[in-house]
Amino acid sequence: MLSQTRRQALFGDIDRVVVSRRRIARRVAELGRQIARSCDGQELTIVAVLSGAMVFLSDLIRRLPLPVSIQTVFVRSYRGRSCRSGVARLHLPVNLCVRRKHVLVVDDILDSGRTLRAILAKVAAGRPASLRSCVLLRKACANAPGRPPVQFVGFDIGDEFVVGYGLDFDDRYRNLPDVCVLKPSRRDRAAGGRRRPRRAAQRVKRTRRART
Repeated sequence: MLSQTRRQALFGDIDRVVVSRRRIARRVAELGRQIARSCDGQELTIVAVLSGAMVFLSDLIRRLPLPVSIQTVFVRSYRGRSCRSGVARLHLPVNLCVRRKHVLVVDDILDSGRTLRAILAKVAAGRPASLRSCVLLRKACANAPGRPPVQFVGFDIGDEFVVGYGLDFDDRYRNLPDVCVLKPSRRDRAAGGRRRPRRAAQRVKRTRRART
């Protein structure tokens, strides 16, 4: 049992649950069956996007009754509150080999589509036998035209910032069992904390200029 203090630390910043753990479990099982049927027993190479997809990945692969190998891609980008994401830096493994393999790219969430589009392009350059993608969440983004098609989608959600089940905010909340929306006050506090050091640095620069 969680203590009251730990429970408050985990759930006190949550505004509401978007997708419950029970719905996630049922949908992941369904996705596993759909993916397995599409592979027809052939070995599948999964390219997983970390760190956000790690919880989703661990549950999904246990629902795949076929041979599976796993490669990982690390992405450095900050996914903001809406679909307007920044430029992502991809870190692919040196030994990534997908030639003539059936590949499934697994990511946590599709918002602007820039990250997934970049990963698919990199993997496609390796000439796989087939290339498909799977995301846990797909945001409804009216301002994100040209998003890549996704063959396997867990849930469609609104354009809002979510955490839990592997998704984070400031490297926190990944361990929440449900997909949730943070309270606006929590996001605002974090944003304010990031702005203060920048203003302080600007004051230091102005002071130095004045002395020269």
